[in-house]
Amino acid sequence: MKPLCHYDGIDLIKKWAVLFDAHASPLIIYGHTSGEDFLIKFGGTELRGLQGLEEHHHLKEQFFDESHLYYNFEVESEGPPLMMTSQMVWDTNRRCGDGGSEHLIADLKHRWTFIRRPSDGRAVFHHHELLLLDYRDGFAPSEQDASNLHIDPDRVGFGK
Repeated sequence: MKPLCHYDGIDLIKKWAVLFDAHASPLIIYGHTSGEDFLIKFGGTELRGLQGLEEHHHLKEQFFDESHLYYNFEVESEGPPLMMTSQMVWDTNRRCGDGGSEHLIADLKHRWTFIRRPSDGRAVFHHHELLLLDYRDGFAPSEQDASNLHIDPDRVGFGK
């Protein structure tokens, strides 16, 4: 099989952005992953396979009008597996507990691992790891919830 290159990784990251902007179902996203060994990692939290994608989807239900703008794609290892980092601006709105909403903007950095699926040779996501989550001044969540990865007070400023 032909090794993956940085263009393959960039293409997959852009696909991820479209899927998450559209709040695609976990099952659709799962079709672009390595299956049950797919991993999302946020610090000490690990979400695996379809169940992990479903949990992540549930955590993100409070966010709407999301925009995941990825840039600065860098190859860490040509592998295999291909490992890359990217930066992202996350611009979203969030439903608050009081029934209102708030505008959030954060800068993030991720590490990605891509492989070819052995069954069909298709390029897929293997790991997705959050390295940095930093809300911009004036655009941080007004409420904090330790059960929510995206507004957990221990993760606001994560990776700094």
